Amino acid sequence: MGLAQAAFSNWNPLGASMATAGAEAAAPQENWDAVEMYFECITTCSLEDGECVTRCVEALREGG
Repeated sequence: MGLAQAAFSNWNPLGASMATAGAEAAAPQENWDAVEMYFECITTCSLEDGECVTRCVEALREGG
């Protein structure tokens, strides 16, 4: 399993199951903003720099 695949294997962009109706699912724009920030972050990383990618994943999980 590659780093990107491992990083997203347990990640849910809505922060909850699809069956959950609540605050987590109420703000999809905020979720997409976080995903956009993640992709901006990883584009600054070298392909060989796993620590940089890890920091980007951690920032995404923390919500920014």
